[in-house]
Amino acid sequence: MPKKEIKISKLMSDINKIKEKYLTMDMTIEEDYVFPVYISKNVMNDIEKLCKGSKLEIFGYLVGEILKWKDQKYVQIEDHLYIKGAVHSHQFSTAQIEGTAGKYEKKFQKLKKKKEDDSDIQLRIVGWWHSHPSFGVFLSATDIATQDFFFPESYQVALVVDPIAEVNAFFSLDKNANKGYKEVSYAIIQ
Repeated sequence: MPKKEIKISKLMSDINKIKEKYLTMDMTIEEDYVFPVYISKNVMNDIEKLCKGSKLEIFGYLVGEILKWKDQKYVQIEDHLYIKGAVHSHQFSTAQIEGTAGKYEKKFQKLKKKKEDDSDIQLRIVGWWHSHPSFGVFLSATDIATQDFFFPESYQVALVVDPIAEVNAFFSLDKNANKGYKEVSYAIIQ
């Protein structure tokens, strides 16, 4: 992996730590910038822990809301779904995801009903996450096909976690990009 990507990830991590420090001090930081993705710290920690515990590529769904601030839409990820034994790799291609899609849908409907009964939250599947143990954060050809087929909406994102290198990145499809996708910035929230 190029050193530039690692430095950017470290910089983003340092920025998030600073923001967390000030946010826990009940200070409001006003900025005009809206990150395309916000993810709960607990959700990110859960996903990273799952990824560290598996030598195979594993995957799950990202659950959240589409919100708007200052005429800019963004995704707020509030939960995730994971089914033990669900693996994702070129060995299984998208067939493995298809085989578990019904199980994920049932699990999502239970989560959605519980959360919506408790609040005004309008949950939806806002993307997916998967691991790339020891081979970096990017979207492979299989990942792009998966994103295009199962998560084609413009707001839907892919979180890639390399638990060995301890780096993460969010991506979305972009037909104008050389590789067919682009990395999107994100913020971790409490």
